[in-house]
Amino acid sequence: MTSKVDFYFVPLEVVDVVWGDVVGILEKAVATAKGKFSVVDIYDRIMSQEYVLWVCTVDEKIVAAITTRLIAYPNSMAMAMDWIGGTKMKEWLPIAQDTLEKYGRFNKCSHLEGYGRKAWGRWLQKYGWEPDYIAYRMEL
Repeated sequence: MTSKVDFYFVPLEVVDVVWGDVVGILEKAVATAKGKFSVVDIYDRIMSQEYVLWVCTVDEKIVAAITTRLIAYPNSMAMAMDWIGGTKMKEWLPIAQDTLEKYGRFNKCSHLEGYGRKAWGRWLQKYGWEPDYIAYRMEL
């Protein structure tokens, strides 16, 4: 039996309805920021329309969440995916990739940007993603 997979943006008036399911999914991703952000910060940025919240459902159950934002560079537009969390990525990644590409093009973005751990490269390379730079960090 094939699972029913959907990926869609969450309108502001529905964020509070799904937030109880989404917050637990995004907590692991936010934890990698080592205190720079909390899930409350993510929620606030969604509600202020800095971020767009996207969810993925498998058989109508939310299994993943992504936030995106548009970045206006001096000579181009980009769409960044800042927070990604969830399970069953093998099932939803193809539809999410296609949807986010279309959304980026609709918003006249020249490229997509994603931030995450090195392991993301294994999943993303088949969609044409390439590493752009390495970020270093030193605790004080």
